[in-house]
Amino acid sequence: MSSSNPSITTFAPERDRTADPGASPAVLCFPHAGGSASFFRPWAGLLPASRVHAVQYPGREERIADEAPESLVELAGLVAEEILAGPRRYSLLFGHSMGAYVAFEVARLLESAGEPVPGVIVSSAAAPGLRAPVPYEHSADVRAYLERYEPLSPEISGDEELLELILDYSKSDLRLVAQYTGFAGKRIGARLTAVVGDDDVPEIRSGFSTWRQHTDGTFVPVVVPGGHFYLRGDPPVALIDAELARSAAVTGASS
Repeated sequence: MSSSNPSITTFAPERDRTADPGASPAVLCFPHAGGSASFFRPWAGLLPASRVHAVQYPGREERIADEAPESLVELAGLVAEEILAGPRRYSLLFGHSMGAYVAFEVARLLESAGEPVPGVIVSSAAAPGLRAPVPYEHSADVRAYLERYEPLSPEISGDEELLELILDYSKSDLRLVAQYTGFAGKRIGARLTAVVGDDDVPEIRSGFSTWRQHTDGTFVPVVVPGGHFYLRGDPPVALIDAELARSAAVTGASS
């Protein structure tokens, strides 16, 4: 699968978009299954000293016509290729839920290409080998799975066409997670921070610390108040700011 549409979206004031790509720290965010890059749009205002970017998966918003990749690793490969071909380097990768696995694979691919990755945050995700089975074939099963983590809003559940659209690309995303294999023994060199809400589902709370097996760098487990989508009400701004500052200190550069 290939696409002429870029996957990385930039959330910055228009006046800043032509500035030097390395002029400020940058975080690249990876959304959850069924999510979109715009989920992270508000973070631009919460992290004014940094650049906020997010990956747009195929099949939604401006990429609505783009075909889904065959695998999660292929998706990560396309993002890594886009990063390596572009001018910007990221101080931090942040992946939420499904996005944690994509961010991890992108970090691994970048490091394999000789591109250092200062830090990675995996949020609301059990380590790959401990993730629970994920349904993706039937709409009713997918809807029940999604609502286990967060109830659908009345605007979505009451709009049949919108609900069908969201379930369609959620099924596509969840297929990638369900079929994600080959992670055993994979490690990155980057500092790896794993974040979980204290009210997330049990299998994620019990499995998030096993991410330590996937880094040769420092591993930092963090428990925060809230459920699977703790970051809706309380984005981890302080944590991201601290990790960006740490990256700048370690690399001697701001991005």
